[in-house]
Amino acid sequence: MRSALFGALACVALASAGCAGRYTLLTVPAISMTEGAIDPNEHSVPGPRVEARFCDGDHPIVSADAHIGLIDEAVMKAQRQSGARYLSDVVVARQEDCIVVDGTPMR
Repeated sequence: MRSALFGALACVALASAGCAGRYTLLTVPAISMTEGAIDPNEHSVPGPRVEARFCDGDHPIVSADAHIGLIDEAVMKAQRQSGARYLSDVVVARQEDCIVVDGTPMR
C-alpha cells in the first residue's frame, strides 16, 4: 500500500513538472500569415527578435469561427507586434496552455 501511494505521488509530480516547462514543437526558416510565398532574392530588413504567445481562451486575431489555429494566432500576433511581413529563424513552442512563437521579424 505504501509503495503504491509513493508511486502514484511520483507520477503526479513528474506529470506536473512536465507541464511547467517549455518544449519546442517545430523550427522553421520562415513563416507568415500574410505572405503566401517569400521570394528568397528579395531584400528584407531584419528587426530585433520578437516573442508572442497565444493561450487557450485568448481572443483570436485570425480565426473567425470556432476553429482556432493556435500557431496561426501566435504567428499573426508576432507579426502585428513587430510590423513584420514575415518571421525568419522561427521556433514554435508549447508552454503550459500557450503557443509561443519566437523569431526575427523581417520588413
